[in-house]
Order: sequence, then C-alpha cells, then structure tokens
Amino acid sequence: MPTITATVQRVAWPKPTAVTDGGEAWYILVTDQGTCKGRMLWRPREMEQLVLEGEYAIYKGEKELAFSSARLNIPSHPRDQLRYVVARTSGLGPTAEIQLWEHAGENWQNVPEGAIPRLRGRVYQDFKLQIEALLSKSEEARVVAALMGRGATQNMAQKAWATWEGQTLGVVNADCFRLAELEGYGFADVDRQIRREFGIGDSDPRRIRAAVIYALRKLTANGDTVVSWEDLYGHTCGMLCGFSDEVSEAAGELFREGAIKAFGEGGAGVALASDYQAESAIWEWVQSASESESSSVVESNEGKVAI
Repeated sequence: MPTITATVQRVAWPKPTAVTDGGEAWYILVTDQGTCKGRMLWRPREMEQLVLEGEYAIYKGEKELAFSSARLNIPSHPRDQLRYVVARTSGLGPTAEIQLWEHAGENWQNVPEGAIPRLRGRVYQDFKLQIEALLSKSEEARVVAALMGRGATQNMAQKAWATWEGQTLGVVNADCFRLAELEGYGFADVDRQIRREFGIGDSDPRRIRAAVIYALRKLTANGDTVVSWEDLYGHTCGMLCGFSDEVSEAAGELFREGAIKAFGEGGAGVALASDYQAESAIWEWVQSASESESSSVVESNEGKVAI
C-alpha cells in the first residue's frame, strides 16, 4: 500500500464552517502530491505535512490517492523544525530561515523580537504561535505513535489524544482499558491485542475489573441505571468466556471501593457510582416532597388542621 508525505496546499472539502461528527469527516485535500481523499479526525491546515497511506485511483482522468490513514509528519531535527515553522509564518521565507539559523542555531525557538529584520510585531507574534503549534503537535505525534506501537489503530490513538491530550500516555499506561471508553470502541477492541502489549494476561485483575465496568455500562446504555447482579454476572462471564470466581472477586473489590453500588431491596441491583448518586438524589427529593405534602396545613371551618 503506497505511503506518501504530502504538504497540504488547501482543503477543498469540507468548508471551514462545516460541522463534523466528533471531528471525523471526509476530506478532499489539494497537496503538492496531487489530490488526496479520505476520512480524518481533524481538519489539516495549509502547509501541514501529512503522511498518507492508501491506494491510487483515477478520477476524471486524474490520478488521486484514496487514503485510509493520515498522520502528521513532524520533523525532529532543529533545522527541519525551523523550516517547518518559517513556512507557516506569514511574512517569513527561506531568507529568514537562513538568518535565524545563523543567528541562533539550535536555540532559534528562543530568539527575541527583532533578532532579524522582519521578525517584528505581527510577524513575531505569528512566529511564536507557530512554535507553540509545533510543540503541541510534536507531542501529539509522539503519543499517537506510541499508542500505535502498542496495537492501537491510528483513529483510536487520535481519539485518545483528543480526549486526554497531554495526559493520554499516563491514563493509558495506568489502565489501557480506559481506551474502551472512547466513542466507537469497546472492551473487545482493547482485549484482542492491546492489553497484551501492556502485559495484561487473561486472568489479570485489571482485565476482569474492566470487564465488569464495561458490562455494567453496556447493560445500562438503554437508559436503565440499575441492573440485577445476576444479569451483570452472567454478561461479564460471557464476555470473558469464564473466570466466574475472578468476576465475583473483582466485583467485590469494586463494591468496597465504591466504583459500583448495591441498589434496591436487599441490594439485588447494581449501579455505577455516578448513576447511584443520581438515583439517590432523585429518591431523596421524592421523599422530601412527599413529607412536605403530608405535613401541609389545610384550612377548615374549624380552623387550621395539620395532616
């Protein structure tokens, strides 16, 4: 499958004002490598370099790349990074790149305003913004690459970054099953391969706990906030193809920690802690309203009588 590095010249589709679903949309990109079409999780900017992987096709007599994955191509060498920033700064060009490198070398990111003739006012402000963008995207590229190295798809890795940003690796390293919380993904997406890359075996308590929580979320996805313990237990064991003792032990730990709560008569129902708090607040409100009504005062011909 061909892989190319392309510089975005403009985004032909969609319009900048278009509303996309979670940032994901079909994009038509005009690049220095020709027209490229495919789905992306973010809108690329002009002059951004992308690594695109896909297949070539002919459309209206023109060769186009239909890409299935796209990622930022962030240079790692300081001189290449300077070229990257200068190309994106309005008012600067190749001459400014040479002057900045000669003036500061690898320390070019810290040059003061006026370090070279054109680096003043609005141009300098834009220059600093482009440096911030470079640093931010460099971190994003590093995190996405790290997650892909652990078995995550590119879309999953990019959604993880969009959700947790700079905390992504900390969140995932602490519990890779947090990836199952991402929209469009579930327990099985992590369980097939990713968790093995984090050293989580079949009977690992982290896997069993994650299965209990995910099963509870799935069972309450239709609007119910409480499910029976029997349903939760059976559904979790079914997901794991066994491990009944481990499921009981993991559920006990989650109860003790307060992550899940017993609910209803005899504690036969189970709810997520957040749902339990919401249900409890509603129940307390109903009780308070009922008590208030029962103690209301009515007037009669014989005076005021409390009931």
